[in-house]
Amino acid sequence: MTVSGTSNGIGGEQLVGLVAAVNPNGIKLEGRDGWVNFSKFAPDLVPPQRGQRVTVQIDKSGFVRAIEAITDAPHSPVAGRDIVISRLAILKAAAAFGASRPDLKSTDVLRIAESWEVWITR
Repeated sequence: MTVSGTSNGIGGEQLVGLVAAVNPNGIKLEGRDGWVNFSKFAPDLVPPQRGQRVTVQIDKSGFVRAIEAITDAPHSPVAGRDIVISRLAILKAAAAFGASRPDLKSTDVLRIAESWEVWITR
């Protein structure tokens, strides 16, 4: 998969590509040498998952300012299947956690599962 880039209006560029690796500090895109680090000025970034196709906004200093998953693009069935399996396992664990807490609602269980998913995929 190649990475394509264009100007993005924030003094940097916009990259589109497949996430090859993720760590707490940044991402590596297939077809691009090196890592792209997250900007400290974008604290609400949610790191993508490995195998996701994304659009990445890079500032003029070369740091990631925004990431958006491309959901309508074709992706690897294996990566998609792994994501579904992981999410179902997390949901099952959150439901088991909530089962002994009668004051929790189903929306609370979903929020717990979402936070656990973020922690696991960071």
